[in-house]
Amino acid sequence: MTQEQTTIRRMDKEDLAIAISWAGQEGWNPGIHDGDCFYACDPEGFWLAEVDGDPVAILSSVRYAPNIGFMGFYVVRPDCRGMGVGRVVWKQGMEALAGCTIGLNTTTSCESMYKKMGFATAHRVIRYRGGAGGVLQADPYLLPLTDIPFDRAVAFDATFFYGKREAFLASWITRPGVIALGILQDGHLAGYGVLRQAWDGFRIGPLFALNPAHAHRLYIALKAYGGEGPVYMDIPDTNTNAIALAEEFGMVPVQETVRMFHGHPPLLPLSGIYGMTSLELG
Repeated sequence: MTQEQTTIRRMDKEDLAIAISWAGQEGWNPGIHDGDCFYACDPEGFWLAEVDGDPVAILSSVRYAPNIGFMGFYVVRPDCRGMGVGRVVWKQGMEALAGCTIGLNTTTSCESMYKKMGFATAHRVIRYRGGAGGVLQADPYLLPLTDIPFDRAVAFDATFFYGKREAFLASWITRPGVIALGILQDGHLAGYGVLRQAWDGFRIGPLFALNPAHAHRLYIALKAYGGEGPVYMDIPDTNTNAIALAEEFGMVPVQETVRMFHGHPPLLPLSGIYGMTSLELG
């Protein structure tokens, strides 16, 4: 097998099952229904490398705005590694995001490799694992996110992201088995969180809040829906309040990745990001 034998095509929605499966096998613990949401974000942003029609490598290069993109799902099939097929699909993804600031998450062991490719480290992301369950307390200010006008949810989400992502959120908060909750303060959305079923247990992401008290109430409510658990949450290492929240509930760090950017990094209010949406799509 050589690079010259490799062909690249865009994935269709059904191909996303390959990406979710390979990500699961790599230990990334994706949500079991993530594929449709990711595809809704940018149907032209997913790439499949094939040799004689056989999948050998995958990559996503999702464009969120004219000048912001995110790379993820970079996996080469284990028996095809070291043959150059990964470089072919990587080149395609980078070309698709030409002119953009590009974000990605990578393992700490690959950080130096990406630095040589022009990426700079923004911060670490620590994945915490904890128990689920608990008593769900009545809270008149805690509502299903679908009961809150969608435009308010989109605007609030954009405060903590690279811009508005209407198509993604419309799918993210309405999938089977998803719990999406918002918290109100003086009639305004002051935080929201989403819990979804993953390959192992449940993932909380995002969890955005204006202050630690709101994050605390959202976390308690979300983990109560987590069945037997476990529950995972990806926390920026700069958010000390988020780390304190995780430790308060006995969560333990199980993985560390690095958020990096090629180009001018966006300035995000990390102090309000208690749980990141996704390591695959930012």
